[in-house]
Amino acid sequence: MRLFMVRHGETAWNRESRFQGWLDIPMNAQGSAQSDLLAQRFAGYPFDAVLSSPLARARETGRKIFEAAKCSVFITDDGFCEICHGSWEGSLASDVREKYAELTEQWKKQPESVRMPGVGGERAADVQTRALAALKRTAFTFSGDVMLATHDAVIRAILCYYLDMPLSSYWKFQIPNCSVSFIEFTDGFPRLGLLGDTSHLHSGFDRFETQSM
Repeated sequence: MRLFMVRHGETAWNRESRFQGWLDIPMNAQGSAQSDLLAQRFAGYPFDAVLSSPLARARETGRKIFEAAKCSVFITDDGFCEICHGSWEGSLASDVREKYAELTEQWKKQPESVRMPGVGGERAADVQTRALAALKRTAFTFSGDVMLATHDAVIRAILCYYLDMPLSSYWKFQIPNCSVSFIEFTDGFPRLGLLGDTSHLHSGFDRFETQSM
């Protein structure tokens, strides 16, 4: 069984380096084009199911893959939502760094120790806990390959868990918009098969990576 994970296509807020979190920001034209190319890569692929965050940017990305693969099962689960950035949501990263200089530096160097400020603000561990629970009730009820369309923080948290890496390693991965990663489970043993691949976007080795730092 392979668990494929894709980050949603680009949004205007990604391009502006603005914190999105749980705010339901749609893909921009670039993101829509990216997700079309991503879907083409999986045309006819025999997924048992396509899973998705309910947020529009991920859900639309997942639906395109679902349709291209001619899959019969599409499931959304709140456990796959982006990390809630609390009071940072809607703000430019530059403004957040200015207002929360100490906390943003901590988020960059010790991500495992930070809870996002404000109502609903989460820790990386909160994201990991809910994402793993969502995988248990969705992906691991199938025996074949499964696709998950989700967000940057969710992919990072899942990778840390299955690669036996602490959440202090959160920033050690490159996860560009519409990139593909997968973990293969052989006799229950997880192995990383692909990480942050964007070859379908014809981008070469120069990739625009947006991240909440």
